[in-house]
Amino acid sequence: MARILVIDEDALLRANLHRLLALEGHVVVEAQGGLDGVERAYEHPPDLVLCDLVMPDLDGLAVMRLLRADPRTSRVPIVVVTGSVLPPAGVARPPIAADGYVTKPFDIAQLLAVVSEVLARRAPR
Repeated sequence: MARILVIDEDALLRANLHRLLALEGHVVVEAQGGLDGVERAYEHPPDLVLCDLVMPDLDGLAVMRLLRADPRTSRVPIVVVTGSVLPPAGVARPPIAADGYVTKPFDIAQLLAVVSEVLARRAPR
């Protein structure tokens, strides 16, 4: 069981991810945007962050930059859940690398596989 922070401005998507991950035995915390997510991560560092890239208040790259820069959250794995097309392997990626990527719309099995894989390889805190 892991504590997973879901950061996305879409309330329906957050609720669906919450239900899905809770059924898998995880404790899920929701954040309605980047600023809210960073604050929640600092207060109680999660075991994993699922974060959208495009958000109005603070985008996913800024969230990753802030979480990676803070000692409380620097080792927390981040999985980007995005509708953006990500560059293929070998092409320049964002300056802050995520631990995993899932493109919307996503297959539930694919999302759960990425979450399981990232949690299995996370560094102990």
